[in-house]
Amino acid sequence: MAWPESQVIETREKKDGSGVVVIDVKANLSMSLDRLATVFLGLSAVTLLIALGPLILGLWPILLVAVVHLLIVGWCLRLAWRGNWARERLTVGSKDLSVEHYDLRNRSQTHWPVAWVRIVQKSGSMGDIRLFLQCQGDRQEIGAFLPVTERLELARILKQSLRPHSAWSAGNQEQVS
Repeated sequence: MAWPESQVIETREKKDGSGVVVIDVKANLSMSLDRLATVFLGLSAVTLLIALGPLILGLWPILLVAVVHLLIVGWCLRLAWRGNWARERLTVGSKDLSVEHYDLRNRSQTHWPVAWVRIVQKSGSMGDIRLFLQCQGDRQEIGAFLPVTERLELARILKQSLRPHSAWSAGNQEQVS
């Protein structure tokens, strides 16, 4: 199997020859935490240098407002970065599909019998597409933190990985999607 290289979706087969496919899906964060800290330190330095002028003239409340402003901006940047950090690992074996979801608040793991898993795409408002794994009445959303194009790529890669193990015919699986 050949998959295109992506920074967000990484696919590999285990080296033990078992045919197990591991799909790692990461949140598409445009900035690392180190780079975000550097930008915030640069912003803080410029803000405090600008506030230094009025401080020299005796207008010290401006420095207090600048420091409070920096604290609020730093807190908002922290919340935005932490709120968007997520990762999923999908492991497709010959008998089961394992989905591990990690975010900052929790970690969850579910197992599905690979033969009966279907991938369902639901169209939402404004062209939003949501992906679900569905099996025996249970449903779990995957890739909720990805942009739509990367969700579609995840669906394609996952369908390709499930096809050899699926009890659903190829025609049926395409109709459900």
